[in-house]
Amino acid sequence: MLAAAFLAVSAAQIAVAPIADPVVSVLVALGSTVPLAWRRTAPATAALAITAVWTVPTPDGYLLLGYVMAGVAFYSVGAYVPDLWRIVLVTGVSVAVGVVVTLLGPEIWQAAIGSALAVAAPAAAGRLVAHQRAQNARLRELAADLVRERAAAEGAAAAEERARIARELHDVIGHHVTVIALQADAAAAALARAPGRAAPAVEAIRRSAAEALAEMRRVVGVLRTSDEDDLHPPPGLRDVPDLVARCRSAGTPVDLTFQPPARPTHASVELAAYRLVQEALTNAARHAPGDAVDVRVVADGAEVVVEVRNTRDRSVPSPRRSSSGSGLGLVGMRERVRLLGGRLDAGPTDEGYALRARLPLDLPVAP
Repeated sequence: MLAAAFLAVSAAQIAVAPIADPVVSVLVALGSTVPLAWRRTAPATAALAITAVWTVPTPDGYLLLGYVMAGVAFYSVGAYVPDLWRIVLVTGVSVAVGVVVTLLGPEIWQAAIGSALAVAAPAAAGRLVAHQRAQNARLRELAADLVRERAAAEGAAAAEERARIARELHDVIGHHVTVIALQADAAAAALARAPGRAAPAVEAIRRSAAEALAEMRRVVGVLRTSDEDDLHPPPGLRDVPDLVARCRSAGTPVDLTFQPPARPTHASVELAAYRLVQEALTNAARHAPGDAVDVRVVADGAEVVVEVRNTRDRSVPSPRRSSSGSGLGLVGMRERVRLLGGRLDAGPTDEGYALRARLPLDLPVAP
């Protein structure tokens, strides 16, 4: 469109006032305008084609829009040629041709400066515009990358939160449901043989169900609101003796050694220690009912050591063990301890099963 407009104006000019004989005038008009049609797809070629027309003598004058067309052509060189060395080469050749043609013509020598500026200035302006265009494109790419990274971070945070919720619900519900299941079996057996002895088991079921409901409400409350003033504090080291007492009342023989740290401990460490004991006792009751369990929660320097061992009494016939379970409890415990910078070792022993965890009293500072 632009090339056609320039051609129409130049054709009108040479029709009224030819700049050379008719054939040369037409060739100069076509050579100065038609290459502009591919100024974006092949800007260097278009600019050099226009430069070649400058060498054609026009003794009767010049095209009125010659400088304008040159400016458009060399602006396109700066704006659309990607390599700086090609821009410099094309511009340098065209400047040299323009200066030589001007000096050989009838104009004064100062006109050569204008010829050089008519080439170099548009090329420099086009280069600046191209640089700004590239920067804007890069900023758009960075913005898109930030959006994708933010979405990925939100997804990771959501996954981490889901994992935390799963661990928390597993820890909260698993223990109480196990106690309820064991006491339900005991109550059913008592009702069949001695109904009067079923009352303690039924009371233990009621108490465990109430505690499970309270724990569930606490977890859901934490997930639904950021205002924790109205919520019960999460369990910690101070609640371990009560946890052991409930297990004893449910029929699990538990021996407790409890020496909490003298100085204040981070709430995450206390909650993790409590959950470790809770999960270990739950697993002992589920997989080795009737076996004695030894629980040690002892402050050792800058750490809290949590040990839970269940030992089979070989003088007593072993009850049937349960092998059911998802294994998520141990995975959750390992993750809790790892996030706190501690260490957890757990596995079967010759006597039964043992768990040992070391939790730092002071949480590590994130880098």
